[in-house]
Amino acid sequence: MKVGILGGGQLGWMTILEGRKLGFEFYVLDKEKGAPACRVADASFTPDQIKAFVNSCDVITYEFEHIDESLIDAVSDILLPSPDVLRLKKSRIEEKKFYRKMGYPTAEFSFAKAQDLSIELIKFGLPAIIKSEKLGYDGKGQYRIEDPSQVEDVLKNHPKDEKFLIEKLINFLLEFSLIGVRDKKGKTKIYPLTINYHDKGVLLYNYTGNLKLKEAEDILLSLMSDLKIVGLLAVEFFLCEDGRILINEMAPRPHNSGHYTLDGCYTSQFENLLRSITNLPLGSTDLKVPAGMINLLGVSLEDIDLDSVLSVEGTKLYWYGKEKRERRKMGHINVVASTERQLQEKISSVLNLLKKEDPRRGQMAHEVPHEGHF
Repeated sequence: MKVGILGGGQLGWMTILEGRKLGFEFYVLDKEKGAPACRVADASFTPDQIKAFVNSCDVITYEFEHIDESLIDAVSDILLPSPDVLRLKKSRIEEKKFYRKMGYPTAEFSFAKAQDLSIELIKFGLPAIIKSEKLGYDGKGQYRIEDPSQVEDVLKNHPKDEKFLIEKLINFLLEFSLIGVRDKKGKTKIYPLTINYHDKGVLLYNYTGNLKLKEAEDILLSLMSDLKIVGLLAVEFFLCEDGRILINEMAPRPHNSGHYTLDGCYTSQFENLLRSITNLPLGSTDLKVPAGMINLLGVSLEDIDLDSVLSVEGTKLYWYGKEKRERRKMGHINVVASTERQLQEKISSVLNLLKKEDPRRGQMAHEVPHEGHF
């Protein structure tokens, strides 16, 4: 089986490494020949080689959503999950409108063009969160607005024709993720829920727990069915103070919050993506041991005391080999333990060694602090 991947980042890199044990060949399309996935692929192609890329593949998937429309058109016949899902995810506004149309729970929202943003914000009510319509990931294009005067500084970062999503500020107890996989026959499996903690809009770490929320699982299963997903669907949720569960956003691909599955589950999210799109039976999503993940943001290997970090029993390093940039995901550390309490203690130890402040401010997970929407 010859599998193509749109995008050469770390998600494609891990997909290929996991897929090698299934005996597949891998081809990557990315403008950067030195991208992580390109370095481990059987061959890589640049966008101007799209025809040769398509001709090399039996099936194509993607590891990010911000793909040029002409490329989507060129691969649409063998693309999974479908081009329709990919196009929906290219717009934060269309994604939210889809939730509203289908009756899924999400924060109150509006939207506006750049020139109308201040007026719409006043009508909508402050404080609020505004997000640029496109290229939204890792906290990019996302702002908390307390006063209309802040809009002027926001607009300096965006083109004049940009559109913005406006969301009500949510008081939530915690943010969590669920990842599901669905095959061509409609069979599904769901990975254990993870509790997520962020640093300025970027996931810093997460871990599995004994929290099980059937309502969220039902939403995920319904979304996969409505979207006719063949592959993975990750959904980030808010658990609100009043008990409501709201969708924050979704991703029809491997997700940062699912990296722990490489060491914590019987079948990783990356392997199950490949199983689902190549007609192989889905693997078990059961948890072998309590597991979590810590992102390495904007650091080099020289910045990390690897000897101390890897001396914490149950830790494992995944280094992507990317050029160092501020707050960029350079790699991650997976952590496993015998108990949930032990897992949290190990994560705290690694954070201390990385000199990263824990967003929980020293509280354990069962003492979840109040946090705002960011």
